Amino acid sequence: MSAIRNVFDVLATKAEAAIPIQDSDYTDEATGLLMCGKCHTPKQCRPFPDSDIAVYCLCVCMKADDDAMRERLRRNEIEQRRNICFHGSDLIGTVFADDDGKAPTLTKTCKAYAENVTGVNSRDWLLLWGDCGTGKSFMAACIANAAIDAGMTARFITVSEIEQHLWNSPDKAAVYDEMNRTGLLVIDDFGCERRTDYMDEIKFNLIDGRLRSGKPCVITSNLTLNDFAAPVDLTQKRIISRIFERAKTFHVQGDDRRFAALKSRAEQSSSSEK
Repeated sequence: MSAIRNVFDVLATKAEAAIPIQDSDYTDEATGLLMCGKCHTPKQCRPFPDSDIAVYCLCVCMKADDDAMRERLRRNEIEQRRNICFHGSDLIGTVFADDDGKAPTLTKTCKAYAENVTGVNSRDWLLLWGDCGTGKSFMAACIANAAIDAGMTARFITVSEIEQHLWNSPDKAAVYDEMNRTGLLVIDDFGCERRTDYMDEIKFNLIDGRLRSGKPCVITSNLTLNDFAAPVDLTQKRIISRIFERAKTFHVQGDDRRFAALKSRAEQSSSSEK
């Protein structure tokens, strides 16, 4: 019993150092335990009911403060991950709650993917393809934010931006390693970058490395399925083959929302000038 008491004495000393004693605190006459003078709940507890051993513990108000601090730290970490993910993009605050509901099947598909991608060992890829302005990037950003809110890391990036990172980095392998370590990788506007052998090499290394990582990936593209089905050379064929090895595809249809928004603003401006 003396050995157990020695262990609890050590733990009690450490706990006492971590839990401040206030002038308003007092000893409960019935239990002999230290009580918080603010919330009047115990700052000590007995690990064994029939023992006089008492160890320090969090009272209700200190536990509330501790929980609040942990929540602040969690939120700060999430915001740091969000800033890293979107690196200045105006899509940083895009969430499913902002969806206008004009493409319910698309929304349902992307929400289901977001829920699944935060599961254990998710390896699924999603390719959103279609015309400009139909909401592909919006939905991909919603997925990335949902993943971050669920505790994952994510990156939302274009191939051209990766090229810039490679250009500025003395360690090219580290750039690809970063893309492969992140929990969810979103490659936006795939196929919009200029066509050169160097860019094709970047795309192959990016897609092949991500596939080998066994982690999820979302790709948005203005390319059509016919474009994907007709690669111009072997390198393109290898890139596309790897994408379709893992990715489920969804054709995002609809009008150009950016153009519609521009037209609406122009009409409102014209109306206000009359």
